[in-house]
Amino acid sequence: MNKENNFSLFNLGCLVNLRIRMWSGRKMLTRGDLQRIGYDPNKLPSDIVNLGRKLMVPKSELHALTHIDQKSRNILEKWSMPFGISNAHFVPAKMLPTVEAQLKELKEEFFEKVDSLIARFDDLVDTVKQAHPDFWEKCLRNHYPANPKALRSKFQFNWYTFKISGIDTKETSVSEAMTEHQLQIEKNQELRKQMQEEVNRFVEDYVITMRQETVKFCELVQARVNGTAFGDETESKILTPRSIGCFRKYIDKFKNMNIFGDKEIEKMLDEFKNQFLNSGVGPKDFESSNVKAGVTMALEAIRQKAATETESAGQFIGELKRRIVL
Repeated sequence: MNKENNFSLFNLGCLVNLRIRMWSGRKMLTRGDLQRIGYDPNKLPSDIVNLGRKLMVPKSELHALTHIDQKSRNILEKWSMPFGISNAHFVPAKMLPTVEAQLKELKEEFFEKVDSLIARFDDLVDTVKQAHPDFWEKCLRNHYPANPKALRSKFQFNWYTFKISGIDTKETSVSEAMTEHQLQIEKNQELRKQMQEEVNRFVEDYVITMRQETVKFCELVQARVNGTAFGDETESKILTPRSIGCFRKYIDKFKNMNIFGDKEIEKMLDEFKNQFLNSGVGPKDFESSNVKAGVTMALEAIRQKAATETESAGQFIGELKRRIVL
């Protein structure tokens, strides 16, 4: 094996762990609550009771923060692949600046809303109290924090990037700890074996996922251009300028995420983009039967290449595994 062609996975990107934590703004609605207030469970106020929980602030306040949480996770998922350690995602090195810049913007927005919530907290409590005085007095009042500013510590928005650089062993003198040293060597060997297996699985999943997405991309474009239903759709959808823009973005994404050099498929996608998806093209440009035939032929070639390699795992994936070093 040519050692010059070997590579470390963690020279191609980093693991990113996103941690977002929020104050729930909820307390359990207990049997005692129902008894104290004397309400029929089917007649509880829907604006402050939700699925067996008491909402201490309006739903909209919590939904705004949850929306940012989900948007942040979607950004990370868009430019990464899940990695089976520490709930992390692997992000290609050239996409790290993009991911980090977008997460920074969302973190700023997140804490702007947190600070706004805290600044208005007393007014929000008064609104609940005035709207539902009996429920507030008997079921809610003792659950609010004495100082709203203390709530800020219950919100977290951080991300961590890290690499796994392998398992190093430290030798100790035979006279000091011969047995302990041997046990440590065996432990490190087992850890290295487990890490190698995890990295091998990740590489295979990464390449196969990319190719499966390419198959779906080809089938989607063919359906839109030829006016047929895609997947589980019950009826066809028309080709729009927006969908054409999304097709371009997918090909750009493939190129940015193609860290293992799946060059043949990348080249075929790039040629398809240059031939059929240039910046000036619109839906009317695909109405010609000749264009439809050309698009279908090109996409079918790409789809067959991606599907064949996906189903068999392929020599490409096997070669990648042989080249990985920790």
